[in-house]
Amino acid sequence: MRSWVKGLTVAVIGGATAAHADDTANEKDPLWQMSSCTNPGLSYAVKRKRLSGEIHALFDISADGDVENIRILEGDFEEGMSDYVTRALNRWSYFGYVKNGELAARKDVPITFTYGPEKKRGCMHTSLPEPPSTLGDPTDPYQSLLQCTELMMPRKAARRKDPGHVRFSYDISADGAVSNLQVLSATPDDRYVEEATDALDSWKYQEFIQTGEAIARPGMVVDFYYGELPEGANSDRCTYAPWDATQQIMRRRMIQ
Repeated sequence: MRSWVKGLTVAVIGGATAAHADDTANEKDPLWQMSSCTNPGLSYAVKRKRLSGEIHALFDISADGDVENIRILEGDFEEGMSDYVTRALNRWSYFGYVKNGELAARKDVPITFTYGPEKKRGCMHTSLPEPPSTLGDPTDPYQSLLQCTELMMPRKAARRKDPGHVRFSYDISADGAVSNLQVLSATPDDRYVEEATDALDSWKYQEFIQTGEAIARPGMVVDFYYGELPEGANSDRCTYAPWDATQQIMRRRMIQ
């Protein structure tokens, strides 16, 4: 017989009815005659610190198959796991155990629960969840962008109607700061480099997480456009300033 518990298929040792013969050799086996079980949960500290450990316990099984008298023994339970083990064991149940022709209780059954990154099936181990990771492409300069300002158009350039383009490479630190800015190309000449550099230097990013760790993102490439936007280019106002960009920004500031 099989019992479905929390997505796990647990093979029940014994039968669906009380054993018909004495089996004192299995009295101390915590899985013998077990009819249903559930894994202990994980405390916040265990998940946050990604800890591994084990909890030792003793418990009794009544003649009716209920778990009772749970005692947590010495072990790695300082992170609050003993409460989770106790709650889980209280939900376990057993088929009847026949001793000397009568249903009997079982005393001082030992059990060890483990927890950690290992992936194991069964009710006596709880696996840590997969470490979190940020969705998206870490090489995308707009991925996890937390702060930027609308790109300003220099007034003289707007009057002359001189379109411009500046391409940068830069790095993003693990904590989201922009560094190591380098101009890869600039047209016409260096007319827009100063404004574009000041704008990019103010960008800030959220941490990009891979398997639980914030990572640096080197070698980012981004294009800044002034006046004219090539077909298919990103129209985000952090990197694109139309001819009237400065006037639009000033008008909004006056209204506010």
